[in-house]
Amino acid sequence: MFSTQAISNRRSKLTQSWNSILPPKVAILVLSGSPIQKPGGFDQCYPFLPHPCYFWVSGRRRPDEASLYSLETGWVDFQNPVSEAEVVWEGAEFDRIQPQHCFQDLESYLKKNGFKDVILMGQATHSKWSVSSESQELLWKLQAAFDSVRRCKDTEEIALIQNVARIAHKGYQKLKEVIRPGISEKDIRLAYETEVLRNGADGVPYETIVGAGTNSAILHAIPTPKIVQDGEMVLIDAGAEIQDYCVDITRVFAANGKFDSQQRALYDLVKKAQVQAVQMCAPGTYWNQVHVASAKIIAEGLRSLNILNCNSEDAIQSEAISVFFPHGVGHMVGLRVRDVGHAQNINPKKYAGAAIRIDLQLEEGHLVTAEPGCYFIKAFIKNEKTRQKYKDFINWSEVDKWAHVGGVRIEDDIFVTSSGPKNLTEIVEK
Repeated sequence: MFSTQAISNRRSKLTQSWNSILPPKVAILVLSGSPIQKPGGFDQCYPFLPHPCYFWVSGRRRPDEASLYSLETGWVDFQNPVSEAEVVWEGAEFDRIQPQHCFQDLESYLKKNGFKDVILMGQATHSKWSVSSESQELLWKLQAAFDSVRRCKDTEEIALIQNVARIAHKGYQKLKEVIRPGISEKDIRLAYETEVLRNGADGVPYETIVGAGTNSAILHAIPTPKIVQDGEMVLIDAGAEIQDYCVDITRVFAANGKFDSQQRALYDLVKKAQVQAVQMCAPGTYWNQVHVASAKIIAEGLRSLNILNCNSEDAIQSEAISVFFPHGVGHMVGLRVRDVGHAQNINPKKYAGAAIRIDLQLEEGHLVTAEPGCYFIKAFIKNEKTRQKYKDFINWSEVDKWAHVGGVRIEDDIFVTSSGPKNLTEIVEK
């Protein structure tokens, strides 16, 4: 999947970051994880997914492996050769190159080298290695450094993600063919996923979201047997993945091929917010600034539609805008759909009423989604407490005229560069 040079470069960058933090005679173990047996499944396990940290630092996807790093030893890999059972039952091929060290020898290696402590990262499923309370602070610092390095995508990662975007594009092209009044939400999902699998995807990185009509206001709408009606909008939030590297895309379609005036107004408003969000994806920009800028545009648009009674600043300060834009403007993406975000952001702050997933400063090499949205969510607009709370800010009688419209979200994956944002999913038409 990745070249030997790419893996070497990643380890070199990580080493530079860790060396200023790591004490002598302390080993860091990045573990791939172990298969998990299905309940009552006897010899059946869930499909194995290596921990992203291990996959990133090793390029390998096998269970029960580890990459060790210490100041004294440098990088040492502990792997397992392919077994005869894997060849017979799974069609695996025997390794042509024997591992540097077998995983079963890891414990004796740790004892032999006399490490004072062992820091566990990745999928630490082995209870015999436990992190001491004294090591928790060190683990936190080392993991934060790892996260910071891993957020910046290298050229091979970006090339793979661009390939996945091309595959997703095939799926969205198919959607343009099949979305018509009379099709069900489930059939829309089936058409998309079949097409991306046919074009080389390993699968989809999350449950495909399909919402027609008022279901388009359900943020994570599970496709139902609902039949798409003439005059409805259909929101699809769907991606594709190859070995955990993925894209996350959202588009909105008019079932009959043409938005009515309300749908067009809502769509154009969200598109305007998204254009602004994409433009702001530059090194040095704080992510909360991107969110607030999107919220301001949406608030201004809702004011012009007579839905808000207040200006954008009051809508943000009062958090009234969160009734219509309740989620963060985006998140890290790439290696898994929720890529390394901000694990240290334990108690996320709210901006414009929404708790954002990442609250950090963008750097060159980051890959983020830009996905503002505006929705008429039944749970909010029909809630008497919400109506009372924001009675001075929201024109509820006007809101009721929009309840049938549903919602709009537009999402792309943006690569942050010093020469300007690069939209890796712009191939998918809006």
